[in-house]
Parts: sequence; structure tokens; C-alpha cells
Amino acid sequence: MNKKYWENYYLEELGIEEPSSFAIKVLDLINQGESILELGCGNGRDSFYFANNGIRVIAIDQSGNIINRIQRENKNPKFLCKDIVNIEKSFDYKVNHCYARFFFHALDENEEDNAIEFIANILPKNGYFFSESRSVKSSLYGKGKNFTKDIYSTDHKRRFIRKNNFIAKLECNGFQIENMIESDGLAIFKDDNPVVIRVCAKKNN
Repeated sequence: MNKKYWENYYLEELGIEEPSSFAIKVLDLINQGESILELGCGNGRDSFYFANNGIRVIAIDQSGNIINRIQRENKNPKFLCKDIVNIEKSFDYKVNHCYARFFFHALDENEEDNAIEFIANILPKNGYFFSESRSVKSSLYGKGKNFTKDIYSTDHKRRFIRKNNFIAKLECNGFQIENMIESDGLAIFKDDNPVVIRVCAKKNN
């Protein structure tokens, strides 16, 4: 996890405040009054969007700097400062769905395995898992310093995701893939138009 990078980033920046295009699509798939866990919420742009549209939100990020700036006591969204290593040990909330945008490319393989297992454990039957991550087909793949397989650093470290590998892990943890797309044009920011993998998966049991 790139905790030091994001702590420094959020000392100076708040980031984009409008919801992502992915969050807008996800909202159409869930019902008002349901709850969702967002992993790696950053500045809360998508968490606030869900909350403002009748969804109960638990949002987690490892950066204390950003959580301290946006947290609201006893209100919606509920923000928690945690990382993937200790989430499961102290997660006492029931949620219907889970949402993770640009989260998994911040994890190494072992952390990804643990995160997927955690998500499978907390979601009820028919709960949805929504994910958007940078693909190995992204133009940034292979650029900058190489650390280990599929992990490169330009402004910060990223692990690029392999679609078939990611889907296989979800299926092994009891998820059925309802929708999947791997494409550019979905997460454009300034001159960055990455190929991303969007997944909508339903918990089977």
C-alpha cells in the first residue's frame, strides 16, 4: 500500500469532488436504503454521492489526513481510517454491497487475496461487489520503475490488474460475474485515459 504517498498528497490536495462515472452507473444497480462499503474512498467523492442518493455508506481509507478532513460523526457516510491489514479484525458493520474503485491496484497479490476473501466474508447472499481497476492493457503499464510483476512506479506505485486472474479469484470466493468490461474511455482524467477493468459480481452463497 502507498500510504506515505497518499498521506502527503492529501496534505496538499482535496482532489476531484464530483462523483466518478463508475459510481453513477453503480447507483442504478442498488436500492435506496441499502448499505455499501467503499474500500479506498480517498476524498469521499463517491461515498458522498451514494449517501446523497439514499444509500447508507461505510467508507474506509488508510490516509488519516484525508479521513480527518472529511469525516462526519454519526452521520452518513461513516468514515473509518483503516488499511487492508487490519480491516477484518475490527469490522463490526453489516453491509449489502461493496465498492472498490482504483483500490486493488494499490495492493500487492497477497493483499488482494486477503481483500477479496474479506469482501466475500462480509457480503450476504446476492450482495454485489463493484470494482474498477487499471488493467495491464493501460498505457502506463511497463513505464517507470519496475518493482515486481505488474507493479510499476511513475508518480506512485501501481499494480496493474490481469482480468482473467482477478475474475478467477472472485469466482473461487463464491462470486458470479454479472458484468465485466475492459476498456479505455471509462475513467478519463485530463490527458490520462487508462484501460480499466469494471466488474459487477454477485455473491452466490
